[in-house]
Amino acid sequence: MACQALCAEAPPLLAKAIQRWTTVQGDLAFTQHTRRFLSNGAVKDERIERYDPSLPDSQRWRLIEFNGAPATDELERKWEARKNGTPRRKVDESPSKILDLDHAVLVGESPAEARFRIPLRSEAEHLVSLDAIDLVVTVDKQSGNVAGIGAALREPIRVLLGLARITILDVDLRINPADDGSGGVVDDVESGSTARLKISRLGTPVEINWSDFKRVRSFGAP
Repeated sequence: MACQALCAEAPPLLAKAIQRWTTVQGDLAFTQHTRRFLSNGAVKDERIERYDPSLPDSQRWRLIEFNGAPATDELERKWEARKNGTPRRKVDESPSKILDLDHAVLVGESPAEARFRIPLRSEAEHLVSLDAIDLVVTVDKQSGNVAGIGAALREPIRVLLGLARITILDVDLRINPADDGSGGVVDDVESGSTARLKISRLGTPVEINWSDFKRVRSFGAP
């Protein structure tokens, strides 16, 4: 038992796929649909917006709809000035610093794919409760690339020093694993991929859905 803990090693297929994923150039653009609810379950307000990190900071967020109607020029201008006024958040940590690849477990396999359940490293515990998240990465055997990322909650978790409670997390990203030999081009997220989060912040339920993902090169990237 002691040797299993001390001698754990990341599955080679998974380790290579994660390494390839982190070394390619690119970021994700997406559409975000946010709904806030009243205590009786009715929708308080909702908005649809688009995030595109390939654009300059002053243009990366765009308001598309508010409460089911196209955003007016005035509302769009005010909202985008506030949203885009927040400095771009840069994430320097690679997935391998958050994912405990050495203790990943093979949970499913076919001639074409292998699926691994990956625990989070203890360093990520300040972000979320580690045991509450079920994260599965699918690797395409032929290309050796990541072909899918899925995540779900086993139970609700508290975040933001207990001020918010996440009740739903559902991530289903399907990625085109084809290796086209272009070297620096990132495989795109396939149509139909979605992510969903439901959180209660200070008693206000909020549901956020992400869709229409697209790989882009971040503005200002070398």
